[in-house]
Order: sequence, then C-alpha cells, then structure tokens
Amino acid sequence: MTTKTKTLTATAVFFLLAVLFYLPVSIPHKLVFPVASIFVASLWLTPWQICAALFFSALGDWFGTCGNFLAQMGSFAIGHVFYIWFFVKRYFTKVEHDGKLTARAKGYLAMLVVCLVGLLFVVFTRVVPAAPAGVVRIGVGIYAVIISTMLLTGMLQRSTLYALGAVLFVFSDFILAWNRFVEPIPHRDYLVLVSYFLAQWLLFVRSTPYRIASLRPFRF
Repeated sequence: MTTKTKTLTATAVFFLLAVLFYLPVSIPHKLVFPVASIFVASLWLTPWQICAALFFSALGDWFGTCGNFLAQMGSFAIGHVFYIWFFVKRYFTKVEHDGKLTARAKGYLAMLVVCLVGLLFVVFTRVVPAAPAGVVRIGVGIYAVIISTMLLTGMLQRSTLYALGAVLFVFSDFILAWNRFVEPIPHRDYLVLVSYFLAQWLLFVRSTPYRIASLRPFRF
C-alpha cells in the first residue's frame, strides 16, 4: 500500500468509528475507537511524537469513559506535551531553521501571545475558580497552560491544518471545561466531540507524508 492509500484508509476507518459513536448502539468504550484507530495508523505514518500524543489521547478517552476525570486530564496533558515537542522541533528545523524572525513573523507572534493571554485570563478568572478546590483546580490550571502552549506552537507551523487542528482542540476542551465547571452548554456533546475528532484527524493527517494539495499553507 502506498502512503496515500494508507492515509486515506486510516481516515475512512477513523470517520466510520466517529459516526459509530453517535449511533444508538451499546458498545463499551466506543469513544476510544476513533483516536485509537489513527494511533495504530500513526505507528507507520507519523513521527514518534505524534504517535505518542495520539496514544495518550486515546488513553485519555478511555479514562473519560470510565469517569476518571483526573486521569483523563492527565493523559491529555501528556499528549499535548508530545504535540508541543513535535511542534517545537519542527519549528526550528523547517519553519524558522535560520533562527531569525522577520518583522512580520514577530508581529504575528505578538498577536498570538496577546490572544492566548486573553484566553488564559478568561480561563483563570471563570473556569479555574469554578473547579473544585484542591487537586482538580490545580490540575485544570496546569492543563490550561499546557494546551495554550500547544495552541501557540501549533499556530507557528505555517500550516493551515496544524493551526486548525490546534484551534479545534482548544475549542473542544474549553467547551468541555465551561460545561463541566461553569454552566451547561446546549448541544455540548456535538460541540465537544465533533471538534475534538476533527482536531485529532487534522493533526494526524498533516503529520503523515501525504499532502492535501488543495490547501495552501498560510504565511507570516
């Protein structure tokens, strides 16, 4: 099988399993299946950091189906660390390999930092204080910093797919946290999981050798 065939097959299986999650079929831990499927495919198709990130994401999904929120959050935090590792390495080897930022790149970076500071301000003034005091509250705060770092590094890749995947991941977790700790959000299951599934697939497919030719990278 060619790389294109493997990637498209993994994509088809992933989306079939994602649709299966929403069907009224009782299957234990079926939330785990979509990301677990692209983790298996990533063993042959992606760098090892992406592989590790998908593994811990699938593990986080499993803990989520078991109702263990702390373990779920911890697993995803580790997954994001591997995404950050991959993004930082890629940034310094492919994006800004000469180590010199242009004026435009500096402006883009400054804009990203301002947006992330605003996001963290909302999280630490609304979400974190609403979380149960103690380990959960501390964990939510640490997780917010880690996923924000993942977003920042993902947005610096000069890649539409990486940027969109990172944004959707943060959106999914923000809706999840707001619904859990602040107030209920209508249609939260669709908002959280559709954006989450898309985020994981985008990060996976972009890190494979296969390229979607119709999407051009944005420049800064």
